[in-house]
Amino acid sequence: MVSSTILIPLYSQEISDLKTILLFGIVFAIINATLEEIIWRGIMLSSLKRNVSTFYAVVITSIGFGLLHISIGIPVIISLLFSFGGLFYAIVVLKAKSIYPSIVFHIVINLGMVFNGWII
Repeated sequence: MVSSTILIPLYSQEISDLKTILLFGIVFAIINATLEEIIWRGIMLSSLKRNVSTFYAVVITSIGFGLLHISIGIPVIISLLFSFGGLFYAIVVLKAKSIYPSIVFHIVINLGMVFNGWII
């Protein structure tokens, strides 16, 4: 009969690695989403709305948000599709009159992408 206690160090290390990955993914999702929302919807959208129509402010920030993702190695076409995410977040901000709901949505999307292996 073989004792399973010899596997405890291996099992323990795997749990530690998993905790590290989970913690990293959660922290990344929170920081990334919060900063992107503050920059794109908090600063840029609100500033542009003062100088151009709300429609143009939403279009410009949505496309800019999508194209920003080229810098992390996402292809141009996919990055442009991310512009629809920017459009969604902008609409949420405008409807809620608050940036917080868009931050929460963005965190949830980022968590899904991190844990599916699409980013990081």
